[in-house]
Amino acid sequence: MSIKQSGMTEDLGKLFQAAWVDLPTAAVKRLFAGDDNAAQGAVSEAGWKAYDAWIRLANDASNRIYANPTFGAMTGRGIQAGLQVTRVVDAVASAIFGNLWPAIGLPTATDVQALRTDVKALREELRTVRERAVEEQSEDRDDHAYAAAHGADSAGRDAAIIWNGYKPEPKRAARKGGKKSVAL
Repeated sequence: MSIKQSGMTEDLGKLFQAAWVDLPTAAVKRLFAGDDNAAQGAVSEAGWKAYDAWIRLANDASNRIYANPTFGAMTGRGIQAGLQVTRVVDAVASAIFGNLWPAIGLPTATDVQALRTDVKALREELRTVRERAVEEQSEDRDDHAYAAAHGADSAGRDAAIIWNGYKPEPKRAARKGGKKSVAL
């Protein structure tokens, strides 16, 4: 026991020396030294020394905790209790949602997934219908544009009248005693 204790106190002493003596001293030397590479190397070396001492202390502490039978027994009981709670929660959830969900009339996950698949198929079908309508509309525009460009005479006596969408507004009734023109 004294060997482990002396190793731990030695590591604690190294950590204290590196963190509170070597690292600040190296930082001051770097601040006031003219050669940055040597000062940077001293700071880096002191930092690694503190890091190594800290890692050795943390490793030794975790090894001691895991070797303690009391900690092992408490951890074992905690894991066992956690597993039992998980079983109880799973049983309660399956009892509530397995029987209550259909009784309320809410859809299950498979129903929702099937609905999503149907909606996706409808979207694809709508997209293809829209594309066809746009293609047909562009073909109709091309036919109307050709007829409008060549006129009714060039198409023959039976050429269809092309309507351009213009609808004249009906004439307004003249007001008595007022202006007869309307300013826009």
